[in-house]
Amino acid sequence: MSNPSTRSILGITSLIVFLALSHLLFSIHPKIDPILSPDSSVISVAVLCFNIPIILLWIGFGIFTGIAITIISLFIALTGVLKSGYYSAAFLSWSFILTALIGYRNWKATKSIKYFAGLDSEKVEEGINILSDELNKKRIDTKHLEEKLLRYSMLKDVAESLTTTLTIEEIARLIIEKSTVTIKKSGRIMLFLVDVQKQELMLSASQGPLKVKAKAGDIFDKWVLKHGTPLIIEDSMQDFRFPSKEAEEAKEYFKSLIAVPLLSGNKVIGILRMDSPTENFYTQDDLRLLDILGGLGSVAIQNAFLYSWVQDLAIHDSLTGLSVRRFFLKRLHEEAKRAARKKDGSIALLMLDIDRFKWYNDKYGHATGDIVLKYIAGTIASELHEGDMASRYGGEEIAIFLSGADIRKAQKKAESIRKKIEDHPITVRRERHSITVSIGVSAYPKDTAVEEDLVKIADERLYKAKSLGRNRVCAE
Repeated sequence: MSNPSTRSILGITSLIVFLALSHLLFSIHPKIDPILSPDSSVISVAVLCFNIPIILLWIGFGIFTGIAITIISLFIALTGVLKSGYYSAAFLSWSFILTALIGYRNWKATKSIKYFAGLDSEKVEEGINILSDELNKKRIDTKHLEEKLLRYSMLKDVAESLTTTLTIEEIARLIIEKSTVTIKKSGRIMLFLVDVQKQELMLSASQGPLKVKAKAGDIFDKWVLKHGTPLIIEDSMQDFRFPSKEAEEAKEYFKSLIAVPLLSGNKVIGILRMDSPTENFYTQDDLRLLDILGGLGSVAIQNAFLYSWVQDLAIHDSLTGLSVRRFFLKRLHEEAKRAARKKDGSIALLMLDIDRFKWYNDKYGHATGDIVLKYIAGTIASELHEGDMASRYGGEEIAIFLSGADIRKAQKKAESIRKKIEDHPITVRRERHSITVSIGVSAYPKDTAVEEDLVKIADERLYKAKSLGRNRVCAE
């Protein structure tokens, strides 16, 4: 009986019975006839009744209390019997020993039951604790899964948003905006793209409370650019990987940082970075999420570059950078219509051909011919004004229209181009070569009012210039 209230009630009851019986035995008259006196039966019943508190106290309080109360009861009973003179009742005191043995067996059985019940209780409690821990883990895992699901949903939205635009500026803005919303942490965020020609970083987009002073990135961005791996700085004041003066100056603006490379294959095309003036602000999970966002952004940027490149190929020659013939003729048509609408509108056309170009190709190879073509194209482009256009019309032939120019201005411009090319020789295979060109000129409306005839007339005058000895301009 482990319940304290039950044990208290049992103990009080047993004590009352015990005291009552003790009082009865000690209050018996000194000498009684063992046969005639009615008190003899009272004594026998009193002695036997001592078994009640003995068994109750064995059950309620265990072995030590049971042994003690058995001995005390035996002593009191024998004393009462001797006092009363009813000696035959002493035989009944052996019932105390029997009762004690019953109490002992009951105590031992109860103890065994309590022991095994305790073991079962511990196992049950251990099982409850294990289940409780597993439940808490499941709840935490569920919460993490919900957070991941929300983040993946956001990443899906990011991917869909990035595929809706093909302009670098809009993609950069979306990367900055979506990174802030997805990671859900304040601070400064920056996107740098790599200048292919200079092989250095350029700030493309940024957002945050502090202005970006290092438009070409700082030492940390350059580290990511060089190694092509993500970077996390939990506390810049405790990070000794960047001990230079430049790093110390940059650390004044932030305490923690995460940055990831935007990769195209094994090539870094940009850096996505977040920093904060609070130390230990970003976690490895934030870095992993930023890396995923950087991956999505790099794909979108590559697509934009490819789209821009394809668009550029549609209007520009890949070797010279001049417009292609189809686009040139379209623009020529538009300019001719514009000139026709004006009362004093004019437009001039130049057809240019490189003298002895086949000889260069045959002697030095087509690679040298490409160098000559690129040189001529660059020289022409440097002579054009806004509204003018040059095109690789076919082979080594280049067409140029001059918006708003009459025949006189066109002839003057053609002569300037011819002279500049002649006066600036190029070096091919350690040999200097003076390149010359022949140019035919036509103008609207002086030579013709028909657009198609402008090309025909300029072409005829080009061949005239060649037949007259090359390296000249022919406008008549």
